[in-house]
Parts: sequence; C-alpha cells; structure tokens
Amino acid sequence: MRIISNKSKTFMILLLFVTSILFVFENTTDSQSTTTRDVKTYALLVDQFAPNSNNPGEYFCNAIELRNSLMAIGWDESSFYYLFGDLEITITNLQEKIEMLRQTVDENDVVLFFFAAHGYGCLRDILDFNYWFHDYFLEIQTNYKYLLIDACHAGEFIQPLTAYEDSNSFYAMGSVAPIEYAIAFVPEDGGEEWAYSEPEFYGIISAHFWSTALTNSSADVNLDTFVDMGEMYDFSLPIIKKIYSEVFIQEPELAEFVENETGYIDDYPRPVVINSLSENVSLYTEYLDANIETLTMLTTPQKYGIIFGSIGATAVIGVVVIFLIVRKRRKIPVQV
Repeated sequence: MRIISNKSKTFMILLLFVTSILFVFENTTDSQSTTTRDVKTYALLVDQFAPNSNNPGEYFCNAIELRNSLMAIGWDESSFYYLFGDLEITITNLQEKIEMLRQTVDENDVVLFFFAAHGYGCLRDILDFNYWFHDYFLEIQTNYKYLLIDACHAGEFIQPLTAYEDSNSFYAMGSVAPIEYAIAFVPEDGGEEWAYSEPEFYGIISAHFWSTALTNSSADVNLDTFVDMGEMYDFSLPIIKKIYSEVFIQEPELAEFVENETGYIDDYPRPVVINSLSENVSLYTEYLDANIETLTMLTTPQKYGIIFGSIGATAVIGVVVIFLIVRKRRKIPVQV
C-alpha cells in the first residue's frame, strides 16, 4: 500500500478534465453532423439596365453575365431570382424576394446579392437602400452572405455594414468609393470602333471583370482549382483600373468631370470591401460541398453543449479534488 502523490493526483484531474471536454464536444459535433443537409446556393440578381425578367437569358447584361459565370462553377439555374428594369425594381418587390430567401435558406447555404444600377437614381432615391436593406440582408440565417454592388457611389451602400462586421459573417464589395462614379459601356448603333485593350463587352466595368475572374484559372493563385473571393478581387482590380484609365484617355470631358467631382482620376476606382468571413471562401459548389461543414461556425446547440459540458466536467473535478483532500486529511491509504 502507498499514498498517491500530489503529482499523480494532478495528472488524474487533468486527464479527467480533458476526457470530459472531448466527450462533450464529440457528442455535440456528432449530433450536429447528423442534422446538416447539402449546401444550396441562391442568388438575387438586380439589374436596372435589362428591360425585364420575363426571359432572363434573352438579355446580355451584367446580371446575366454573372449568372452564367456562377452556373459555370456549379450553381443551378433554378437558384436565381431576378429583378430587372425600372418597373420591377421597387422596395416592395425587393423585400418580397429577400423574405422568400429568408424563409428558405439555412445556415449551410450560400446567398449572393448583386446590384447593377444607378447609385442615386435607383439605390438611394427609389429603394431607400441604406434605410432598410442591411437589416434585411443580415437577417438571412446563413454565415455565407455576399453583397456585390456595381453602381455610382457604390461604397456608400456598403459602408453601413462596417458596424456589423464583428458580429455577423458576410462579404460585401462596392465597385467604387462613395464619392466615385461607375462607368458602363452601352451598345449604340453606329457607334465608334472599340478602342480598348480588353475584348469588347457591355455593361458596368467592374461587374464585367468580376464575372470573368470567377472562371479564369489564372486567378487561382493558390492553385487549389477554385477561385476564391480574395483571388477574384486581386485578379480583376488591376484590369478594372486599366480600363478606367483608358476611358479617361478616350473621353477627356468625362475625365475632367470625374476629377472635378472626386479630386482625382489616378488609381481609379477605389473599391470598398468588408470581409468578415473567417477566410476567403470560394463560390465554387465543389469547394462548398467539400468544406462547408468545417467552415460553418458553431451552432447554438454546440455552443451550449460545450459550455454546459465544461461546467459538468468542472463539477466532477471539484468533487474528485474534495474527495482526495478529505482522504489525505484522514490519512487513508489508497490501494493500488
């Protein structure tokens, strides 16, 4: 017979604590994994420069270009909602679409909002965007919400989300700073020959290159076969800046107007980005299917399970410690 040493007691306590925590975490994690379902993707595409959404595939606009890129990386055609043209883009219609998403989406899904519109003529004046949209956006129950806006003064409609970046999970990008103007190429009969270094395209400049970057293997810097949002941004921005500088050369009157309004035309535009995600998540469905469970934040049941599991483990440890102290005081030997 011998008395257990203090060192042995400490080891037993630590072992019991670790075992209890692992047991609780394993059980809560197993419980969660049995209830998760496949990742689903949803996008609401709002484009003021397409006439209507009766036959979305009929038009060539920024929203359709983005839709085509998303479908190329695995998004399903049925997952898209549209608001096209002045008649469809109203507060009521936009709120109805968001409510549909709010009732459908769960925490494992991905939701993307895209706006190609006039900043003041549509987002500010018609939609009163900054008075209600961000609350609706954040209420959608997924950690993977994306907001892309290409419009004049787009940064003005992104910046209100700064107040929520520590408490919510989302990615938001505006194509230009709040004081800047976005430029679009609009097809015109009998117009001048294309005079820019990039292949001819129609629509707002940034949105076009966001779409093309998503499916460009050259943007995949880390060579994991998926273009994530950071890679999309890094790849597209130098091209966007190059085209804007070419526009200012080709259109000196426009360049003068922009410089008078903003104070500069160099290093233009200067996008606004707020990324509160834990990493630059890719929108490729193959990536999402493989990684969403490791990316998803702990659910409420898991958090409570770990908290109460830890309390329970602490209580057990307390009992053991008291028991050992009492035995020591009574000098009761422990048989091994």
